[in-house]
Amino acid sequence: MATRPVSAAGMRELFAQNSGHVLLALVTFRHDDLSEPVRIVNDMQSLTYGGKNYIGLPFGLTLPTDTEDEIPAIQMTVDNVDRQLVELLRTPESPPGVDIEVVRVDEAGTVTSELGPLDFSLLDAKITAAKVTLKIGYLIDVLNEPATGQIFNPSMAPGLFR
Repeated sequence: MATRPVSAAGMRELFAQNSGHVLLALVTFRHDDLSEPVRIVNDMQSLTYGGKNYIGLPFGLTLPTDTEDEIPAIQMTVDNVDRQLVELLRTPESPPGVDIEVVRVDEAGTVTSELGPLDFSLLDAKITAAKVTLKIGYLIDVLNEPATGQIFNPSMAPGLFR
């Protein structure tokens, strides 16, 4: 599924002084070692969306800063109450994939996708007795990767240097 801008209805609700709608973040952790992905929603109650159940587990997302010195990464902080999430973080040898999607829920309970899903990887996890802090981003530094796999020099492409 491709990303798209926030809908006009979603923008109206964002800028409204009062709204009966709520924006929720859905996070899916997926890995080949898991029989089924771990899905959580930033809410006190679970949510069914797209035929999938998301466990209600409040968390905080801190969006990346716009600096040239580091690769942007999202920081996610979760209270350490769900052992399924901790097991996921400790078990796999390779980093799990992380999908983040923002949905809008209206008064009637209708769920509308507003952003995403955005495809990331888990870069780092710090687990304490009180909370889990995750660093989510891209495994490959796409901003500093070469644009092509070939180097164009006079011996490789002499026609470019005449």
